[in-house]
Amino acid sequence: MHRLMSRFLSFIFLFSLTNAAIDYDEINHNIEFVPEHSNEWVVRIDEGDDVADLVASELGLQNRRKIFDNYYLFINPYVPRRSKRATNDFTDLLTKHEKVSWAEQQQSRNRVKRDFIDKRAQEERVYRSVSFSDPKWSKEWYLKDTRPDTSSYLPKLDLHVLPAWAAGYTGKGIKVTILDDGLEWNNSDILANYDPKASYDLNDNDDDPSPRYDPTNENKHGTRCAGEVAMVANNSICGVGIAYNAKIGGIRMLDGHVTDRVEAEAIAFNHKYIDIYSASWGPNDDGRTVEGPGTLASAAFIKGITEGRNGKGVIYVWASGNGGRRQDNCNCDGYTGSIYTISISSASEHQQSPWYAERCPSTMATTYSSGAYKDQKV
Repeated sequence: MHRLMSRFLSFIFLFSLTNAAIDYDEINHNIEFVPEHSNEWVVRIDEGDDVADLVASELGLQNRRKIFDNYYLFINPYVPRRSKRATNDFTDLLTKHEKVSWAEQQQSRNRVKRDFIDKRAQEERVYRSVSFSDPKWSKEWYLKDTRPDTSSYLPKLDLHVLPAWAAGYTGKGIKVTILDDGLEWNNSDILANYDPKASYDLNDNDDDPSPRYDPTNENKHGTRCAGEVAMVANNSICGVGIAYNAKIGGIRMLDGHVTDRVEAEAIAFNHKYIDIYSASWGPNDDGRTVEGPGTLASAAFIKGITEGRNGKGVIYVWASGNGGRRQDNCNCDGYTGSIYTISISSASEHQQSPWYAERCPSTMATTYSSGAYKDQKV
């Protein structure tokens, strides 16, 4: 029971990660997304690896690897890596093969980051006693209410994690991965908690999830999310993560063409090792898009929730969306609305729903995030 409670509270700690804050970039909503078809096909073959190799050889394809279960990644070297037109005749050729039960050409999908904007007496003793050497700890108002203690009857306006920390629940033993644009794992406030077993680069197919650096610093989102979860405490650097003893990893997947295959491999990555997956992205929050997981990503969710954590199922935490000002509704987002994810919305420091927040029945909890111009930021 102690271990179960520790895992549950560590999951609660991660709510701060999923701040469904304002749009990552206004330009995402002003440029029409045009899907492109790749030279990748995901093929289901139920008779094993040797048969998959045989089918690929017969059709002049490359069997790149098994994705999971009976799904294989086939590459057609005679088709452009990017094309506006689908190669339907080749898909038909695959699906008509007697050894193939399903095949689909991979198509890029528009995925938008959901980023940030720039017992009472006993509890009081805990609040006074908890202190860290990290210079920005005093600015983490959502972890410790920093208002002057002028009225003992005012409720604490924070996530109430200090009493949990005092009880020993700090994320220790929990493995978390961030599905995003990469992780600066050698950052001095992350390195001690970095877990390479919870990390991979699906954009470049290697073991290093480091983000691609550019002059605009566009690919900082995943590292910021990871820091909120597992910044190292008491190292006199930056701040404190909400689960500062958790192990943290990152899957680099958003810095390139996002396909059903890419999403599926991220969602199911090392699912028998990782406890919690966190995603702060989704379909465009423009009030016009209705979209959800594809065939392979849906299978990956089922794999995670049935096989992960020794059969208890991994925990998928998802940001509910930032399209409130466009009257977007997170019911139209098949990731936050999935029965396999826990959808998290946001509240400002004044206990108000921010202007960017989306409303829908799938929202299961709310955490603090940045609010209006005069509100404190996260």
